[in-house]
Order: sequence, then structure tokens, then C-alpha cells
Amino acid sequence: MRYIVNILLFVLIFSCKNESAYKLESTDAENEVVEINKPAEVSEIDNYETLSAQKLSEYFDLLKLKSQHPDFEEDIVAQLNNYTSEQLIGFKINDDFEIQNIRLNGEQIKIADTLSKLQIEFDINSKFVNIKDSVFAYITSNTIVVDGKELKSNKVRFSRE
Repeated sequence: MRYIVNILLFVLIFSCKNESAYKLESTDAENEVVEINKPAEVSEIDNYETLSAQKLSEYFDLLKLKSQHPDFEEDIVAQLNNYTSEQLIGFKINDDFEIQNIRLNGEQIKIADTLSKLQIEFDINSKFVNIKDSVFAYITSNTIVVDGKELKSNKVRFSRE
């Protein structure tokens, strides 16, 4: 009986070892380097629209966070002030609100060499209400030099105007 248990144990260990070797082989094949074609150059207006949509989503996420965690309201309000100096939404945002369909309305207006203005439209949806709204995004672009390399820095601020 003892020999049978030892043989079964040996077979079990050996089969587990083969299983792990198989997994390593398949993992190595899955991790092969694949050459990815570079995407086409994105125009400045597309970059600004994407950046504005991302920042507007972040703004709404902070509003939701503020309603979920009133204990951190002071810190969240300080972060919200990085996006705008005014209240963009005239009602309280709660957990079930979602911002959707963020899109550019009209053309980019170049105010100065480093300042552009875009009108961004969006939908605010919840179980009870669907609102179409818009804000102006002011994008300030600066070129900064870091370690001898020029990098473009963009800052987005929203306004009702």
C-alpha cells in the first residue's frame, strides 16, 4: 500500500511540474514583442478636445467624490478650483449622475499665442434627469524645457462665460 501511495505522489508531482512548464511556455509565447504602428499625427484641435473632455470628466468625478465623502470637502474644493473659479453646475451632483457625449461645439478660437478657447457640449444623465449643457474650455499652452528637452504644457480651465 505504501508503494502505491508513493507512486501516486510521484505521478502527481511530476504532472504538476509538467503543467507549470507548459504554462511557462505558453506565457512566453503570449509575451512576444509585437511591433505596433505609430498612430498618425493628431491635430492640435483634436488634442485640445481630448484634453478638455478628460479634464471635464475629472471635474465631474471630483463633484461626485465631494458628495460621497463630505469629510474631505475642503480638499476636494481646493482641487475643483484648479478647474474653474465658478460653479459650473447649478444643482448638486450625486452618485447616479454620469457625464456623457462630451463633444466640441464650433471651432477653436485662438485668443493669444498661448491661449485658445473651445466650447464643449456634454450630457448629464441620471435616472431622473437628462440635461444638455455646455461650458467654455480655456487652454493655456506653454513650452517648458526639462533636462534640455522642450515639452508642451497645457492647462485647462472651464468657464460659463
